Amino acid sequence: MDMDEFLEGESLTGQQAILIFFAFLLLVILAGILLVIFSDTFQAIV
Repeated sequence: MDMDEFLEGESLTGQQAILIFFAFLLLVILAGILLVIFSDTFQAIV
């Protein structure tokens, strides 16, 4: 399966969709946690 076919979603199974959804959700949560942890550093830079 090429990446183009994978991203079109026509042949995407429910399990793959759930996996992608939770991977993206985890990425967003981790980014938020990192922002909170390093917010002091970011404020010092700006």
